Amino acid sequence: MPSTRLVSAIMAAGVITAGISTGTAWAGGPGGVVENADDMMSAAVGTGVFIDNLVGFLALGSTNEEAMANVVAQCQAAGGVECSSDMATNMDNCIGAFADPVNMISGGGVGATIEEARQNAIQRAIDANMAVSAPDVFVVIADCWEP
Repeated sequence: MPSTRLVSAIMAAGVITAGISTGTAWAGGPGGVVENADDMMSAAVGTGVFIDNLVGFLALGSTNEEAMANVVAQCQAAGGVECSSDMATNMDNCIGAFADPVNMISGGGVGATIEEARQNAIQRAIDANMAVSAPDVFVVIADCWEP
């Protein structure tokens, strides 16, 4: 999990999910073809700590980097601390921010489904030599995206 960070111990007390649902930003054409590159959008998910809760955020941007910056800005504007952007995409897939309350870590993953994104987040943590209690990893926020 490239943007993995420690989550305060009070995170296990509860999780609130905040975000917006996204629509399709790609219109027509054969698979893999973008009709207007100026219309490309990216989506990003991230988390922030609010008193006793870990809160999820979803934001859009014209690039992955802009979407990730927008997630952090959205979290900070809402009063969150330890705000992070955990995953971004401009591809046809699912992204999510996930948390492991046993080892107090959170991070992002990507996949064809939300469960595949969860498994990707677990594998990223393992690849980074982090302890992960896979059965306890839960979705903080996730979305399937079709740019």
